[in-house]
Amino acid sequence: MIISLSTGLPQYFLLYSQARELAKFLLERFGARKLATYYSSTMEDFVQVNDDGVAELPSYSVHMLEIPGAKEKTLLFSGYSSPRDHTYEFCEHVLGVAKERWGVKRIVSVGARWSEEPTQAVVDEVKVYGYGATKEDAQFLRGFGILENPTEIAPYFANVIVGLAPLYGISAVKLSVDHGEIRPHPRQVKALVQTLGRILGFDLDLSELDAEAEKLKTEVNLISKVNTGKNRSYDDPSFI
Repeated sequence: MIISLSTGLPQYFLLYSQARELAKFLLERFGARKLATYYSSTMEDFVQVNDDGVAELPSYSVHMLEIPGAKEKTLLFSGYSSPRDHTYEFCEHVLGVAKERWGVKRIVSVGARWSEEPTQAVVDEVKVYGYGATKEDAQFLRGFGILENPTEIAPYFANVIVGLAPLYGISAVKLSVDHGEIRPHPRQVKALVQTLGRILGFDLDLSELDAEAEKLKTEVNLISKVNTGKNRSYDDPSFI
């Protein structure tokens, strides 16, 4: 099961949206069959009024992804945001249902590294870090050449669920990127997809994400020139 939820805190909603964007990309690129929808008091307390004038509650969904060539059946747990409170109770519910209802054997949790300082508005090189719930899980990641996560405190749901997974007999790993970019995060989403591809055994043409990244870079450079009155580009080391 891939768990791909970003924070719902308003001040961080866009900066830390990589997991949300990744989930959207996976659902758009692969066929997906919805297995369940969940509502929880751990969500933000509001409704979204859609274009038809109808209220929609924030929710979590579980989809079965149809990934050509994948070595294992893969579920995607995604939704509006990660829980804002009662994190341990929420994790326990997710893990219990994953084990008992769907027979999940491994969890891959995705998110940003909260301890990393924000970087530039656009990044050219993305590093994907990983750590495991157990020594065996960490070795599993090393087998795919995934960088070891720096020694640090890893807070909130996306990390806590990795630590709790072994209590339910589930292997678990976390994949992280440095947060930095302002949404969208095309290069970071691409790096995460490629890393998932190595783990799950699929390969995708990701040229559309490269195109999005170049478009974003051009837009940021243009905004910088307008705001500063200087002919600076993203490639200028002083650009922030």
